[in-house]
Amino acid sequence: MQPEPSTLLVVANSARAMAESAVRGGYGVHVLDGFCDQDTRELAPCTRVPMTGPGLDASSLGTEVERLMPPGADAALDATPDGDVGLVYGAGLESCPGLLSRLQHRVRVMGNDPRVLDLLCQPERLLDLLGELGIPHPETRLDPPQPDGDLDEASDWLTKEPGASGGRGVHPWQPGDPRPTGPHYFQRRLSGEPMSVLFIANGSRHAVIGYNRLLVTDGGPEQPFLYGGALGQAELDPAGRAEVEGWCQALVGRLGLRGINGLDFILYRGCPLFLELNARPSASLSLYEWQCAEGWICRHVRACLGELPEPALVSRGRVWGQRIVYAPHDLTVPPDLDWPDWCRDRPMAGTSIPGGAPLCSVLADAAEPVWVEVRLAERVICILGLLEHGQIDTDLRLAGKPTSVAGGAGSHPEASA
Repeated sequence: MQPEPSTLLVVANSARAMAESAVRGGYGVHVLDGFCDQDTRELAPCTRVPMTGPGLDASSLGTEVERLMPPGADAALDATPDGDVGLVYGAGLESCPGLLSRLQHRVRVMGNDPRVLDLLCQPERLLDLLGELGIPHPETRLDPPQPDGDLDEASDWLTKEPGASGGRGVHPWQPGDPRPTGPHYFQRRLSGEPMSVLFIANGSRHAVIGYNRLLVTDGGPEQPFLYGGALGQAELDPAGRAEVEGWCQALVGRLGLRGINGLDFILYRGCPLFLELNARPSASLSLYEWQCAEGWICRHVRACLGELPEPALVSRGRVWGQRIVYAPHDLTVPPDLDWPDWCRDRPMAGTSIPGGAPLCSVLADAAEPVWVEVRLAERVICILGLLEHGQIDTDLRLAGKPTSVAGGAGSHPEASA
């Protein structure tokens, strides 16, 4: 196995969770993301990269990487000529595989080959691959369904944009709606339980980290399927697990997947159907960080170098969950805000956040998933109260007992994460 890099460039729309894990693993860390939140800055040096649509601006990101690693110099990141710096990427680079290809000549990219991202950005190629591997999925087509038999009154369709993340590229579609201008495909909308599996691979084999139930936030007509969070350690019957893990192994074998990946699926009438492959560490990784003393990013790097770790022992004693809090309207983060310790991705004082944009995330754990969801709902309400009124209910902050707000905060599944 090649030697591990000692320094990591951690790149994502929001890279705090990955950076936190990398610091636990003992790496030197520099973050490039779209927010540079308060707790991210406390972990490591952070450079803010503009976002374009659902991802990081490729041109700006390339410029920043070159600035940090100028040719023939090693001052910026203590880089050495033999490639002592590695780049770990999360959500936000799906639509720019060409940039990753160029960066491979400047820094060791610890993740899937850019050709994997390129395939996932091309719906026709992905559908062909799923067909070859026998992986079932909701009815999907490249051209709009037509009323002459493709549609009926009970049918719902979605448009999806490849290369988007966080549910931002998913929209309802009806006959007569204009087609999106960018790359897209059409998929039948099904009612069911949206789930995901998080796994780690070394290019030929994989090991499951955990199953998750996905949550949604309705961001209004323009963003109705925003990623709302996840509940870890979700249950799936043995037949369902065997099928999903068969998909994972087939994709690993065909694409040579490396590191931590996520696969979204919907449990429709008791049967799993493939929705999406996230060929990079996903947001649900933070729900399993407690399993790994050296941090999962350390294992991600080693898996990219060929080492497949033993599956982590999953304790059934606690279940962790996460919710994303979105700004209910345009707001500015006040100074000297006393953020609760269960809050993450805390924006800097004075940050202007438009309505509908991510504000922060909240975490909770409990013995049963239902209480995790209750506590997450409570904490969303607490954060919004804190932003509106500058104070927070002490009892809710400690989350000692669930209250009557279990149905709050829009706690319902999403169609695709």
